[in-house]
Amino acid sequence: MRMTTPLSFSFKASYGIGQLSTGAVNMMTRICLFFFYSQVLGLSPFLAGIATASATVFDAITDPIIGSLSDNWRSKYGRRFPFMLTGTLPAAICVFLLFTPLVEGEQLLFVWLIVFACLTNFFTTLFIIPHYALGAELSEDYKERASIVTFRNFFHFSGYLLVMFLAFGYFFAPSQEFSNGQLNQAVYSPFALLVAVIYTLFTCLSLWQTKSIIPALKAAPDKQENHGLSSLKTIFTDVFEALSNDSYRKLLLGNLFLLIGTGLMFTLELYALTFFWGLSGEYSLMLVGLAFYPGAYIGIALTQYLISKLGKMNVMTWGVVFWILFVIIPILLRLAGYFPANDSYLLVPVLLAFRVLQGMASVPVDNAYGSAMADAADAQELKSNKRQEGVFFAAAYFSMKASYGIGSAVAGLALWFIGWPTDSEAINASHIYSLGLILGPVVACFGLVSAYFYNQYDLSEERHAEILAELKLRRAG
Repeated sequence: MRMTTPLSFSFKASYGIGQLSTGAVNMMTRICLFFFYSQVLGLSPFLAGIATASATVFDAITDPIIGSLSDNWRSKYGRRFPFMLTGTLPAAICVFLLFTPLVEGEQLLFVWLIVFACLTNFFTTLFIIPHYALGAELSEDYKERASIVTFRNFFHFSGYLLVMFLAFGYFFAPSQEFSNGQLNQAVYSPFALLVAVIYTLFTCLSLWQTKSIIPALKAAPDKQENHGLSSLKTIFTDVFEALSNDSYRKLLLGNLFLLIGTGLMFTLELYALTFFWGLSGEYSLMLVGLAFYPGAYIGIALTQYLISKLGKMNVMTWGVVFWILFVIIPILLRLAGYFPANDSYLLVPVLLAFRVLQGMASVPVDNAYGSAMADAADAQELKSNKRQEGVFFAAAYFSMKASYGIGSAVAGLALWFIGWPTDSEAINASHIYSLGLILGPVVACFGLVSAYFYNQYDLSEERHAEILAELKLRRAG
């Protein structure tokens, strides 16, 4: 059975709230993990980058397997829910241990980071990929899907906002010993514990509130055996079939390059706020750190209107272009000497304005991308007669994690190349100028490549309606 009527507000909220948990974990690892191991614990930036990149290689193996298994799993609880439940408590434990290393010394810290980054990614993936795939199954309507993704992203960004507020409003607050609270090693373990509790609470709440939909979901094909455990050959066949879909491939490449750029930014977020912009006061850090999210919520509110007027391809393409402009303009102006100085009263208000604009530009891109992925899954069913939401969103979520892994690796190599010291007292003007070049032009290059691929996406609302009509005839037959 496929849902064709509009879903209720409460059900979409119950579904979307599961992403608050993953948003919280993603934000903490993105802004804190690299900085914590490199700048706080003293691990070489090069080794920190290699460790996070290694976790990405691990994801490249496990993510498509999880996606394929969830597409083919047969149980009385459906295809998705057993995986989502399994990925809840173990993920919370691994998040806590990731920020609570029980070893010392560079080599042991390096190994600890690799092991628990891999485990954290694996168990969160057990929830996230089936959760994304479930969203694609809830409706076939072009605009209703955009609404579902909007709910999902609203809560995902709420998780981001919650962690940023906790970070800059409480845990990273300056103290007598640490004027920059983010350099205080003691705050990271309790911070991670709280995020782990948030993750467990909201994943379980979402599962409980949406379990009633299980009987209406499409079951795996009858030919699957052993409770859906596909052979390795079947898994890789599923991946290659998905990549043969031209619309999906363009979406995947656009998202991958965009997220590498944003992953680089997230990895260096604390470096930028602390050293490039020179923010140390509790309220300045919190305001600038959180300013993206009012813009994000405005972008969420505008998404449906923009997609209706412009189409998903234009929303993705031009959203990326404007995001690039709002990212690089303040950095290039600072490098050229035309931006307010660090001690100017204008610095924080101007930064706030640009951060709000970044949120307004980027969030409709993410919403349009998520719903376009579900449309591409319909095109894939027409082509191959298989529903492959799990594989589609496995690759999509892998691209999100790859953005952090590759972005962290690029950040580590870049900091190593410019000779960035782990001792904060040794940082000089040359280091800060070089950091600005990484945060501006390098990030912009990844964004431009992303805009190019998004501009090639050609699955319009009219073509999608034709696909649904053909699928309806086939299913009736």
